[in-house]
Amino acid sequence: MSSTAYDADFRDQVVARLAELEPQFPSTSAAAEVVAREFGISRDSVRRWSVAAGTWQAHNSSTLRALQAENAALRAQLGL
Repeated sequence: MSSTAYDADFRDQVVARLAELEPQFPSTSAAAEVVAREFGISRDSVRRWSVAAGTWQAHNSSTLRALQAENAALRAQLGL
């Protein structure tokens, strides 16, 4: 584990860059990997700072199941 301390401005830049790139990727993790390489830090640092900022878009299986159920219900309403 690294003992490098990054200041708040640096962390804010990383989180902002992730928010900028994230829509272009299939997952937040994929975007975080690119941001980590750009800034020369670990993907986990990007994730932790984004979680702390409240911007990490976690898509766990329960979230996906809920969205799938909602989509199925909407399709049924539309007769699709």
